[in-house]
Amino acid sequence: MIDKKAYALSHIQLKRYDKLDAEYMQMHTDPDNCIPKFIMPVRGTFNPVWEEMLSDKEVMLKYHLEKHIPHMEVGDDCVLYARVDFGTCVVANAFGCEVFYPKNNLPCAKDHVIKTKEQIYSLKTPDADCAPYKKVKEWTEFFVENLPDGYHMMMADIQGPFNNAHLVRGTDIFYDMYDDIEAFDKLMEVVTDATIEYAKAQRQWIGTKDGWQYDWSALWKGNARISNCSLHMIGRDLYIDHVMKHDIKLIEKMNGARMHYCGTAKNVIEEMAKIPHITGIDYDSLLHDIEETMDNVPKDLTLLQSLSLSSDTAKKILSSKTWPFKKRNVIFMLRGPMTVEEGKELYRRFRKVAEN
Repeated sequence: MIDKKAYALSHIQLKRYDKLDAEYMQMHTDPDNCIPKFIMPVRGTFNPVWEEMLSDKEVMLKYHLEKHIPHMEVGDDCVLYARVDFGTCVVANAFGCEVFYPKNNLPCAKDHVIKTKEQIYSLKTPDADCAPYKKVKEWTEFFVENLPDGYHMMMADIQGPFNNAHLVRGTDIFYDMYDDIEAFDKLMEVVTDATIEYAKAQRQWIGTKDGWQYDWSALWKGNARISNCSLHMIGRDLYIDHVMKHDIKLIEKMNGARMHYCGTAKNVIEEMAKIPHITGIDYDSLLHDIEETMDNVPKDLTLLQSLSLSSDTAKKILSSKTWPFKKRNVIFMLRGPMTVEEGKELYRRFRKVAEN
């Protein structure tokens, strides 16, 4: 069993993380005066293989608890969270897709379950008590019961309408967008509804306060994250005409959400940023210029990107006495690895600039 006392936070630590939460909230409520955030790439000493974590909920929870120890030693901006992680395939599996378990890695969808366009019209949203959802619920309840005070639950991966539809239909989905847009729209409608239902169920299971979510080491405004990796393979116009409306629906039904986009198209980020109640976007810093991205998103939308110490962005920050960019509500996840001592010194230098 997990020994909660072994991971208990002191009164000083609890106050420190309450303050960190308040700073993250300020990124959305007062973006002109917030403090940019930096998360150091330090690792814990307990690193089981995925086969162990996927077969034992205690091992997975212990991994999450242990990984925060070096972050607490560094004192960086990583929030304390744990997550039931069964990969990107839970919704697809609920629709009937088989699951593939690669060696020492997260599970993924093995094949697509919708083979013909005709099958789309008989597709139903999965039952709330289907096996994939029941397992996530069971593990989530165990995590919630065994988390020490001050730690929070991050939602298991819901993916997003287009990602999930891609997993369910396979690459034929791209032909559907040209050959039978009615079938495509029907598929997206069913999958979007299923994704919303799964996201809402998780919000109930984890018991996080409404309007905020712990996700990717940070605290975000909103109640879900949409992952839009499959947008790599379609253009801006197809996104606007046939996919974006489903993202809009999910964000509206969830009372706010953020977006993950690892694609190359700058103009897609610009369109995402216009969606009502979108709260943040994370993107690939190797594919998008930070200052150009800042110019094309609203002031109150928080950005997250990775950061290499050899990048022009890192050099610009570290060589400045005051914050060198016009946008302050930005979260940087440093690329690593690095030791705790290296992390402490580097975080100190970044924080000094960020506070000015």
